[in-house]
Amino acid sequence: MKIGDLVQFKGTWSASATQNGRRWTGIVTELWTNGRTRKLQGVDILWDNGEISKQFGPDNVKVINEAR
Repeated sequence: MKIGDLVQFKGTWSASATQNGRRWTGIVTELWTNGRTRKLQGVDILWDNGEISKQFGPDNVKVINEAR
C-alpha cells in the first residue's frame, strides 16, 4: 500500500460503512509506520463522501487500484 492508492473498506462495522449497498472507497493520503519495526501501523484516507480517517487500520481496507 502506498500514497495515492485507491482503497475500499472491507470491514463490517455498521450500516454506515456502505452507501447504497456499495462499500466506501477512498484514496490513501498518508502512511504511518512503526519507528522501530517499520511495520505499517495506519493510513490516512480521504473517503468518497468527503470524510477523512486518520491512522485507519490498514487491515480494514483493500487496494483496488494502485498509484503509479
